[in-house]
Parts: sequence; structure tokens; C-alpha cells
Amino acid sequence: MFKLSTLLIPALLATTLSGCGGFRNYEVKDANLVEVSYDAVDDLNKRLTQKLPKNSLIIVTTLLNVDNLNKTSAFGRIVSDQIASAFHKAGYQIIGMELPIDLFIMKEDGSLHLSDDTKKMLKRYHAGVLVGGVYAPGKKNSYVSLRVIDTTSKAIISSTDFSVPMGPDAKLLMTSKEVGSAGKRGGAEASDAAPVDADTAKTEAAPPAPEKSATDSLE
Repeated sequence: MFKLSTLLIPALLATTLSGCGGFRNYEVKDANLVEVSYDAVDDLNKRLTQKLPKNSLIIVTTLLNVDNLNKTSAFGRIVSDQIASAFHKAGYQIIGMELPIDLFIMKEDGSLHLSDDTKKMLKRYHAGVLVGGVYAPGKKNSYVSLRVIDTTSKAIISSTDFSVPMGPDAKLLMTSKEVGSAGKRGGAEASDAAPVDADTAKTEAAPPAPEKSATDSLE
């Protein structure tokens, strides 16, 4: 009986190990993007180096592909919209923008280099804070980096990073598109979510821009 058990143990181990090996090719499951986006905004608010007054106006830009800052995707659009919704629920006015901006070009003093078009946009809407970011799709995960920028000092006042599993939905959403080429928003036009506070919007936010290209609408 002992000899039989001795012979069976290696066979059982081999079967078990081969079965475990089969799990290595399991399908990656999608994360709940809504929860991920709201958690990211909570983290941004906790990391703020200066207080943002409630009801202040925030511009949330569409997330851009880190390999080409003129491209986004359904992923970049929906995550930025969810981030805007989270800030709205936290008590801020929101304007959503779909515009390629140089958020990640840093000067030696730690401030950001902003293009003339971006400066005109900020001046036009009188927004005190700009929220933007990039994403990098990978084989198993997509990596997102977000920054909150003070429009006066051009300094980063909060930042956070997170990753999203590349499940079936995430892969489908990652198809790249030129910024402003398709979708409900184009160029520097404000989204339907902004400004969300009608009373304050009359004094703090300009009327929506006409349907032109990003450059034309900011001149």
C-alpha cells in the first residue's frame, strides 16, 4: 500500500501543476472604470498643495495618448468625462475640453510650458485650475497619469497615477482617434457638462465656442 501511494503522489503532483499552468493564460478582466476614475479624483483632492474653493471653475481636458499628444480614444474621452463628473459631485464647476495641450513639458523651475493657444483658452474661460493627463496602453495594463495645474503659476498642485487592466472592454476603447476628429466634442468647444452651475457660469464662463478647429476657436 505504501508503494502504491508513493507512485501516486508524483502523478497527482504532475496533474496539479499542469492544471495550475493552464491558468497562466486566463483572460484579463476589466476594472470598473467609474470606480477607478472617482478614486483618482479623491486622490487628487487629497494631494492638493493649495486649497480649491468650492464652486470654482475647473477645466478638464481629454486624456491623450502618451505616444502622440494629438491622439486620444474612447478610453481617453470616457475617463476624462468620469473625472469631470467626480469633480462636479465634489462641488466644482466643470468645463470639458478636447484639445491637445503640452501639459507635460516642464521648465527648469518646475512650472509648465503652455502654448499660446492654451493660454488664450485659459484666459477666455477664467478657469483657475486645469486637469489633464496621458495614458499609455500596454499588453496587460494601461497606465494613466493625471495632473492638476494652477493656471496662474503654471505649477502642478496635485498629481496621481493608476493602472487599468487591459480587459476586452479596455482594449476596445483604446482605438486611437485624432483629437477633435469625432465624438460629441470637437476642438476647444465646451462639453455639455460645463459650466454646471448656471448662476456662476454667467459671470465666470464665456459662451460655448463656435464649431471650429482648435486653433481657430482660440484665436
